[in-house]
Amino acid sequence: MKKVDLKISLILAFICLIGGFFLVPYQLEMLQNTSSDQYDSLIKTIPIPIYILSMISSLQIAIFSFVLSFIGIKLARKVGFKLNIFDSYFSKEKTKIDLKSTLMAVGFGVITAFVLVGADQFYFQHNIEAIGKGQAETSVIGLLAGIFYGGVFEEIMLRLFFMSLLVWLMMKLFRRNQQSLSNSFFWIAIVIASLLFAAGHLPATVMVFGDLTVELIIRCFLLNGIGGIFFGYLYWKKGFEYAVLAHMFTHIALQLLFIPLLS
Repeated sequence: MKKVDLKISLILAFICLIGGFFLVPYQLEMLQNTSSDQYDSLIKTIPIPIYILSMISSLQIAIFSFVLSFIGIKLARKVGFKLNIFDSYFSKEKTKIDLKSTLMAVGFGVITAFVLVGADQFYFQHNIEAIGKGQAETSVIGLLAGIFYGGVFEEIMLRLFFMSLLVWLMMKLFRRNQQSLSNSFFWIAIVIASLLFAAGHLPATVMVFGDLTVELIIRCFLLNGIGGIFFGYLYWKKGFEYAVLAHMFTHIALQLLFIPLLS
């Protein structure tokens, strides 16, 4: 298994290398759309070309993703999380893709995307003035960053590594083995990982909207946390690959379906 784990980690790191290259341009594009003054000030302070900065960022993300992947896979195997598609591919067995699980992953991704756009369109823009003034637009860079960075790197970080680590720690703390792990351990890990990801978006919320309000906090945790519940469930019940697929389809449906239809 050691060689298989290494190969999986390397391929995930390569995908994240691609995703990382789109991250900086996407962040700058978002900043330009939300605050042109901050964007202009930031651009003036960057001492190197954007493409060089993107290459440095992508390399850092690739290294980080490799380390997290390798450790995460080891932890995942100890607590019973699955990477069946990767395992069968690198073990030269017939790759088994579950159609029902695939459709579930796509469905969860589409639902998450609808919530992300629909919540603002049908509720928050009527209660938060700054949202009503903005206009979401389809972004090719955003699509690519979402698929390769969000869909893979964030799933490595939050599901493959962090969820696996939480379940493993609870297993050790309560002196359980893999066969006697309670469902509650997995649900606790799913919820904590989702809340952590949502909380990580609070600084960006402050940057865009200014002072935090109760409504902005609720919006931040709802929009950034709901996907984590779906993806965490898929990781637990179906396997890591299906969590990645769902996260990817969230960005695909967001950029190609719901933003054009609802914004």
